[in-house]
Amino acid sequence: MPYFSGQGRVYIGARDTAGRPLGLAYVGNVPELKVSLSVETLEHQESSSGQRLTDLQLIKTKKGEFACTLEELVPVNLALGLYGTTTQQVAGSVTAEALPNPVTPGSLYLLAKQNVSTVVVKDASSTPKTLPAAQYSVNAKHGSLVVNDKTAGGPYVEPFKVDYAYSVAQVTSMFTQPLPERWVRFEGLNTADGNAEVVIDLYRVAINPAKELSMITDELLKFELSGQVLADTLKPATGELGQFGRLILL
Repeated sequence: MPYFSGQGRVYIGARDTAGRPLGLAYVGNVPELKVSLSVETLEHQESSSGQRLTDLQLIKTKKGEFACTLEELVPVNLALGLYGTTTQQVAGSVTAEALPNPVTPGSLYLLAKQNVSTVVVKDASSTPKTLPAAQYSVNAKHGSLVVNDKTAGGPYVEPFKVDYAYSVAQVTSMFTQPLPERWVRFEGLNTADGNAEVVIDLYRVAINPAKELSMITDELLKFELSGQVLADTLKPATGELGQFGRLILL
């Protein structure tokens, strides 16, 4: 009997209304993938022998748990882990975006967009005065700025208003989507058996939000996706596919 040591690729995607997988997305390198099955049973003890022997066991519920460790900050992973939606920020420009009134020199102020360029800060007077570029600093990639001096060349009328251009970025919101139910597929190799191939399908996994994202760390970022493997009642209980999932040795 062959031993098993697995490697492979994990794909996750939505299901259609008939329970079939739509296009699945590759989630990048996965160093750990686990599927745990369990049952809750009802036991009956006889009452005639004086020993209260268990003479019947019934399965009340069947459960499955799924967990995988992700290492790549790609949109599909972030959208699942954050219950979010990923949108593409396309290039454009902003005119007269107002800063808080008044600004405090030395404080960081956030612009609405990221990947900014050609930043110009003006005041709100009837004939707007331009704040000299030497009096503020811009973190262009992050879309933020610090006003270091708002007196030289003044007086200025606040609020200051910012004109700038911005380029593309990927933006993933947090908690904007309901609990995601996804089809999970593992296309793998058994490295302990001459790289014999194996497939695992989990038809319906309710994904939990990521427990944590360690953004400041000395190690490479890893985060866990976990969830419950639910019964797919669109499939017959006695069919060859089962209602929870399948493992295929090739």
